[in-house]
Amino acid sequence: MFPIFILFFLSIILLSSLTTIPFSIAILVVCTVTFKKSWVFFAAFGLGLLLDLYSLRPLGYTSLIFAVLVFIIRLYERKFETQTLTFVFVSSFLGSLIYLKVFSYQNVFLQALVSAFLAVLFFKFIINKFKNSLEIKN
Repeated sequence: MFPIFILFFLSIILLSSLTTIPFSIAILVVCTVTFKKSWVFFAAFGLGLLLDLYSLRPLGYTSLIFAVLVFIIRLYERKFETQTLTFVFVSSFLGSLIYLKVFSYQNVFLQALVSAFLAVLFFKFIINKFKNSLEIKN
């Protein structure tokens, strides 16, 4: 679990200083789908606060988007098969698209595609790394 928090911190640094591709959303979607624990909701809220702090935005906007995204994914866990590449791609794409539109970034569609592609790669990595300890259906 400690490496996940390092990834959260690196995604904050990347999003606030180097690029506008929302790596944080990709990591949050994968953690929500994979681990299915309540700490992901609190991590989303804290990640959003830190991201707002580093990006010099009013506190709480990003936290609200991240928390709603995690809530919606957890809500649809009961209705859909969430541990699939398709679900990870679509949810990461839509979450990134909404995030980028709310904060009025440029090239929204392309950045959302890149974020969704990175989420799928990260999900495949998590599946291969924790195949035995997680209940992941292929």
